[in-house]
Amino acid sequence: MAYCVRCGVELDEAAKKCALCGTQVIDPDAFKCVADDAAPAFSQDLVLPPSVRRRYLAFIISMVILIPNIVSAIINLLFPSSGIWAVYVVSTSALVWVLFVQPFLWHKRNLYYFIATDGLAIAAFVFVFQLLDKNKSWFLSLALPLIVLLEITVLITAYWLKRAKRDWPETVNVVLAQIGVYSLFVDLLLHRYLQKTFNLSFSLVVIACCLALVAFFLAVKRNRRLRTWLSRKFFV
Repeated sequence: MAYCVRCGVELDEAAKKCALCGTQVIDPDAFKCVADDAAPAFSQDLVLPPSVRRRYLAFIISMVILIPNIVSAIINLLFPSSGIWAVYVVSTSALVWVLFVQPFLWHKRNLYYFIATDGLAIAAFVFVFQLLDKNKSWFLSLALPLIVLLEITVLITAYWLKRAKRDWPETVNVVLAQIGVYSLFVDLLLHRYLQKTFNLSFSLVVIACCLALVAFFLAVKRNRRLRTWLSRKFFV
């Protein structure tokens, strides 16, 4: 039995409004069904910000890398007669972590910082191999100059790209030019280290290939139809 909420008159079960005052009749059971079927005010799923998800992924990958290294070190300590092979495993894993996992830990990514830390990690990785090698002259005279030159080249390229928006043919030509110059220095340093002379061999081939490619991409940059076709074909 129902009554009007305003005047208190007894209502018929099928009434839509009060016969005396005209107040609308609301069925609370029907309202409850609609409320139960409605979506909750707050999501029941745990939603993590992208930065938190990246750090969580970095933590999982770090554990995947760390645990096998700990096991390898323990096995190597238990069986020292097999050599110090765990050093290679640990150093390689550390390099992989710095290159690929470390960037996920930072909220704001600084490109120059990552380039610098990657260069230091590569230098440290190569230095570990030098410590285990009987010939200790190749790191300072060959490996370190090549790593420093590579770091300088990458830093210059990153700075040049960030200063302004570049067309992709122009960017490719700059990269090709740097590859040619870097191969020249690698060739000179290798001949200086191995033969004690400054001669050129394989770098001439690399420079010739880079010059041919630079000429091709210069033509692409000037030919609008060819450039448009390549951009559509390769999504650049």
